Amino acid sequence: MRNPIDSVTQFCLIQLEILKTRESRLRKELQDCNIQREFLSQTLQDLGRKEPIEKDIVSNLMDTMRSSKK
Repeated sequence: MRNPIDSVTQFCLIQLEILKTRESRLRKELQDCNIQREFLSQTLQDLGRKEPIEKDIVSNLMDTMRSSKK
């Protein structure tokens, strides 16, 4: 039988790796959304929309994530 401390340690290491992978995937998805949003916003402006398009929660989250990486 394995030592319970070793088992918990191994579990934690596996979970941390899973979270690391998930976080990377989510960052890429958020970046893709931000690129699409910028493109669509620019397209709307090019079509004559005069008022600026407000930043939403995803853009704010991206800004927060960028600043936390520094």
